[in-house]
Amino acid sequence: MTGIIVTGHGNFPSGLLSAVELVAGGQEALKAVDFTKGMSSHELEEQLIEAASAMETDQILILADLLGGSPFNTSSMLRSKLEGKQVKVLAGVNMAMMIEAVFARGTMDLDALVQDLLTAGPEGIKDLDQLMAPEEPDFSDGL
Repeated sequence: MTGIIVTGHGNFPSGLLSAVELVAGGQEALKAVDFTKGMSSHELEEQLIEAASAMETDQILILADLLGGSPFNTSSMLRSKLEGKQVKVLAGVNMAMMIEAVFARGTMDLDALVQDLLTAGPEGIKDLDQLMAPEEPDFSDGL
């Protein structure tokens, strides 16, 4: 099973993990690493390494909140430092992505999981007005 680390600014990661566990129950090999005010990138790196090292799997997926932010950048640099582990890093994590990740990670390898999540994340974003709009019948093939 793929281990998952969620990282991001403030308490977003631990809050997201709390929400996921409310929906999906307690999860093993799932950790949150918060990047809080006053924390250095070096401290963040140490916590990410500690979280990854504690996982009993060689496949680790790091889900960061924001492309180009310190959590994403630090996670990206870790790939070469976590010897013996295959690490993938994605930015833009949301609840839909997290739920998909925890349910799908036991059924596919890390590369397939990444591809699945790249679809699940955007598909989880919906506009209520569009969802409630009545569907127009398709008469392109006639009645």
